[in-house]
Amino acid sequence: MKKVKNTYFIALLLFDLAALIYGISTLSISNDEAEIYFGEKGSFLVFSYNLLYYITHFGTFIFGQNDFGLRLPILFFHFLSCLLLYKLAQKYTKTDFDTFLSLLLFILLPGTVASALLVNEASIVIFLTLAILCAYEYQKKWLLYPLLILALCVDQSFNILFLTFFFFGIYKKEFILLSLSLILFGINVSFYGFDVGGRPRGYFLDTLGIFSACFSPLVFIYFFYVIYRLMFKENKSLLWFLMSTTFIFCSLFSLRQKLYLEDFLPFCVICTPLLIKTLMESYRVRLPVFRLKYKIFIECTAIFLLFCYFVIIGNQFLYYFVSNPKRHFANNYHFAKELSQELKKQNIFAIRASDVLQKRLKFYGIEESNTFYLSSVKNNKENNKDQKIIKIKLGKFEKKYQVKTYK
Repeated sequence: MKKVKNTYFIALLLFDLAALIYGISTLSISNDEAEIYFGEKGSFLVFSYNLLYYITHFGTFIFGQNDFGLRLPILFFHFLSCLLLYKLAQKYTKTDFDTFLSLLLFILLPGTVASALLVNEASIVIFLTLAILCAYEYQKKWLLYPLLILALCVDQSFNILFLTFFFFGIYKKEFILLSLSLILFGINVSFYGFDVGGRPRGYFLDTLGIFSACFSPLVFIYFFYVIYRLMFKENKSLLWFLMSTTFIFCSLFSLRQKLYLEDFLPFCVICTPLLIKTLMESYRVRLPVFRLKYKIFIECTAIFLLFCYFVIIGNQFLYYFVSNPKRHFANNYHFAKELSQELKKQNIFAIRASDVLQKRLKFYGIEESNTFYLSSVKNNKENNKDQKIIKIKLGKFEKKYQVKTYK
């Protein structure tokens, strides 16, 4: 039985890694990612932004300056997070099947897929948070406290984790834990700051929409249901404190101002063991004749998550269906690599482009030029037949650029 369990676990991880590697092959570096890669190192104390700088440069040093070198280190953190989540789920779920479902749900969530493919802090935050949770659940106090201190140096968003441990420390009456969490939260806020300025505006509906997109609508509804249902239970777990603290504070702050939800969402996607535990307990306590609505919910959720997973992985195929390429949700992660390849076919290795495009092309080996410049051809009109025309096609859309010479 153990062998079978391990076989399914390994097969799921290998499938996920293969799918994500394919997803990487279809992406180009975005403007935000180029800003990280070509940004300044800055002060060592401002660690989160610098950490991504060093991680991406280490990847390109090993694998070359290409999309795999840029994103494989992020994918490595995702792989480690899957291992840690599996260990965490073993503490929450009763059967090996439930543990497997917890990992499967984590892998299929749109927010998890995005964190594994894109260069941002989310993958690091998820990995370190899972390491901290596992250290607590497996009673490794000698590891827990150093990891909490390390989290202070890694990213500003860990203030929500410090708040979680503060409330949980009060609940469990653990004086050292709540004291350390409160101190770390105070240092975090004083060092990184927290913007509460500007005119108060309501972004609550926008926040709910992003949460829904990160989880998928059905999972988000159940996420909220679990927070509400377990609120009245006598024994509350650390994961419940994490998901409820994150959602409540995110909702409250969004009533006044727009938030960077990437600072909050990583702490929610790792709560899948508690979602699965609650769902399967409700499912098994009922007689088979009364399980129909649960089966419908599970099947609809699984179908929708699988659909979203494959749409994100194979998102380039959407260019065959959308009416405007700018409406594609990943439009900012396309065209730059293809454009650089076409320029190199024309023996053009230096050109002047817009500020947004220039850094993206630089990543693929196209330097800035004072001789040639690139302009887009609109309405399929080629103003000068003598100039080189660069054509890029994704799906049914074709982009044209004209290579012009400075006079």
